[in-house]
Amino acid sequence: MTAQPEAQPANAGSGRDALSIVLIVIALVGSVLELFFRPFLFALPALVITMVGVTVSNKYYRLGTIAAIAITVCFVIGASIAVWYSRPLY
Repeated sequence: MTAQPEAQPANAGSGRDALSIVLIVIALVGSVLELFFRPFLFALPALVITMVGVTVSNKYYRLGTIAAIAITVCFVIGASIAVWYSRPLY
């Protein structure tokens, strides 16, 4: 006789998925904040939070990729705006 693997409940990963989506949304908010405030202050934590969110659950891998691209683009634009208006970068 071979042992049958136990079936997991349908909502077994829902907690991890919820945590993942919350972390990725927090990172997206950080990317918007770096446009208006200090870009070097928000870029690295937002990228780390995005990576943690994708690592927790791979279900939202595509959203995590979009968040990483948005963080990078907003960083470049936010840093350019900060230099243009002589605001501090960090």
